[in-house]
Amino acid sequence: MSSAAFSGGFNSGSDLEDLHRRAVEHDAWMREHLMPAGGVMSAQFTDDTYSQVRSYGGRRDPAIWTGAYLAAQALRLQVTGAADAVDQVAETVRVLHRWWRISGDAGYLARFAAPADSSEAILATLPAEDPEVIRDVPYEDALWHWRGRVSRDQYQGVLLGMSLAYEATSDPGIRQLIREDVATFAEQLMRRERKRVKVIINGASNFSTTIELQHTVYTDDETPDGIPILNIRTSPFEAEGSGMLGFWPNPTEIARQIPGLGWLPDVLLPSQAIQLAATFRVALQVTAGVPGYEARHAALLAHYDEQVENWLAIATGWENTNRCGASYHGLNIAFMPMYTWVRLEDDPVRRERLQRDVLRDALWSAVEDHKNVFFSFIYATQAAPEDSVEAVIAEHLAQLRLFPNPPQTAEPLDVRWKYPEDPECPGLSAVATDVDDRAGATFIWERQPWRLVDPGAPDMAFAGVDYLLAYWLGRQAGFIGGSGRVTVSQAGTGRGTLTSTPSGIDCGAICDADFDLGSEVSLAAVAAPGSVFTGWSGDASCPYIHSLNGDTRCVATFETLPVGATTIHAAVLPYARAVGIGETATAFASVINSGDSIASGCSIALPGGIPASFGFQATNALNIATGTPDTPMDIAPGATQGFVFALTPHGALRAIEIAPVFDCTNTAPAPSHTGLNTFILSAASTAPPDLLAVGVTPSGDGVVRLPSRDGTGFFAVAAVNIGSGGTVTASADDGGRGLPLSLRVCETDAQGEWIACGNSLTRSLARDETAYYTVLVSGSGQRVAFDPATNRLFLRLQTAGVTVGATNVAVTTP
Repeated sequence: MSSAAFSGGFNSGSDLEDLHRRAVEHDAWMREHLMPAGGVMSAQFTDDTYSQVRSYGGRRDPAIWTGAYLAAQALRLQVTGAADAVDQVAETVRVLHRWWRISGDAGYLARFAAPADSSEAILATLPAEDPEVIRDVPYEDALWHWRGRVSRDQYQGVLLGMSLAYEATSDPGIRQLIREDVATFAEQLMRRERKRVKVIINGASNFSTTIELQHTVYTDDETPDGIPILNIRTSPFEAEGSGMLGFWPNPTEIARQIPGLGWLPDVLLPSQAIQLAATFRVALQVTAGVPGYEARHAALLAHYDEQVENWLAIATGWENTNRCGASYHGLNIAFMPMYTWVRLEDDPVRRERLQRDVLRDALWSAVEDHKNVFFSFIYATQAAPEDSVEAVIAEHLAQLRLFPNPPQTAEPLDVRWKYPEDPECPGLSAVATDVDDRAGATFIWERQPWRLVDPGAPDMAFAGVDYLLAYWLGRQAGFIGGSGRVTVSQAGTGRGTLTSTPSGIDCGAICDADFDLGSEVSLAAVAAPGSVFTGWSGDASCPYIHSLNGDTRCVATFETLPVGATTIHAAVLPYARAVGIGETATAFASVINSGDSIASGCSIALPGGIPASFGFQATNALNIATGTPDTPMDIAPGATQGFVFALTPHGALRAIEIAPVFDCTNTAPAPSHTGLNTFILSAASTAPPDLLAVGVTPSGDGVVRLPSRDGTGFFAVAAVNIGSGGTVTASADDGGRGLPLSLRVCETDAQGEWIACGNSLTRSLARDETAYYTVLVSGSGQRVAFDPATNRLFLRLQTAGVTVGATNVAVTTP
């Protein structure tokens, strides 16, 4: 079923806004309270105000839930494109990358890691006496503690998150971290190795032998002498290791190599077949078409092609072997990789077998009455073409609506009065309970849904990653609508034009448009000749709506300029900056008094809706700050006053174009013109490249003058990176004006010798390194009027699709 085809009844605006609001609140609550050192955990608080953590819980499961959180953020990024989602995806990938590398063993994943100088509450999760904990490991120029003895389930959340993050992000650096981690893991699983292992059989026999192993990861940090230990129980058969972790769809193939165990019959484990197949599908996903990875991709593909039919045959035998809710989490660690395998499988025949024989007939048929929103959305997104899933979606959307608001607490539970008891499972319900009648959990979808009584846990709170993952999967699939209407109108005696980014609003009076809930909407107001834009009013988020959470109304005020009144104009350099959250970006401004009388008390202010602190100070002719910060200045007729202003962002910003308010007590604010006196600001948790770009024209006055209407001109740009090193893409445009010009970017060296030309150019740029560009401008035979305020050309420098530097010039033709 196409996601766009869903038309269930759960579609009212208030319901959709409520679901979205809950996602926003769970996200914020998790980050503030339940993500120590970047990992998702539960916590016990000092009291029922839930303000101070006493201790963290879920110590063995942060990897799977942090991976699930990454998956949710990646889905949110696909749906909304929000700067904060970009930031969260990047930061969480870096956390998991650390956990995958800290052991030093290929493909071996830590359950959790934290700096050795973390708070006491965090360090209490990594006690020295715990045999799973490895302490004081040098990593990233610091000492770390980490928890090992990883289990297969931890990998499933991480691989789910890595796959979706790879699709969602355009940051080549983050993609490379994902690629190396996943490829290294899969390549280790491919490796056949003869290993000496200690064997313990039925808790008694204890000897060493050499066996051939594959689909196994190892670490020497978890056994006294570095030799892996294999524990085997023969009835019923089980095989588990210490110092190694196997993904073995038929573990008796391993066990039969051990003297005395050649008689063991096959024991097939379908969930591990699904997990292996999903792992290799993700590895193929992240290495496909990547220069330098051709041989590695080919080897991964050859292994997958060799093994996949066997894995598929084993997977079709999947059964729910749980009785009375025992080991219900095993369902989750089959559904997670099953979603990945079906979604990424590119062989159409094989994909249909997965959809019908495994996902529908095996997994979904076992849980269809469990009221499990996550499992239902996985099935519905990947269902066979002939399956009708509208009723499934509607039923489970109703369950998602019952999910609690944060904090998700562990209140005592007794719903025996509401549900009949299962005669075969004493103490459990005969039918799945509703979501709001269940005990709190970090991931409710992995907990059995039949519990009737639970004592609760005072002052405990659980992360809402389960809600986030289900909600954003529903949004991304189109099962959950989500839009808010932005309405803009004009006030005052003047007039102007109102536009939005992304597009949707473009009018001269009153207009509105619908945008996805959670997306970012930036409004711009441009005054008509004889008018001046004086500011925004309406909802508090106007005009920079960083997360659209519902219907929003904004009012732009324009005033008519009195004839002969004192007027001011302004300009800003540089045009763009990119910094880390909490770091300060500065720029210079010039305010010109073009009137006949003194402009009194002139100052600069930040418009509303921007999560940043702001300050300004006057400068002298050498651009050196003078006087007292945040002190207005008088400007004589015909004079120019310089200022420096500073912004310190408090949250992630994705290339927000800010129009600072330049105003004096006896003038209207300076007219705002994109590129001339606006300022682009980007902010991320990890500081990006930050390019100070300056453009010059042959005439030296900031105007490209084509010699004829079909002639060619140019402007040159020097951009020095004062931020972090990274990959930067340069491109040119006309700011959406649709000017009758064609633009081409050429990189040059410092002497002006051409290196490369194209519509866009990408290169790495180290800190303090300078790049040089020339933008060629060709006419098409049509006139471009001399209007420096609006007819402008832009060179933008971007990292992962986010502007980290820019400059612009005016353009005209005869």
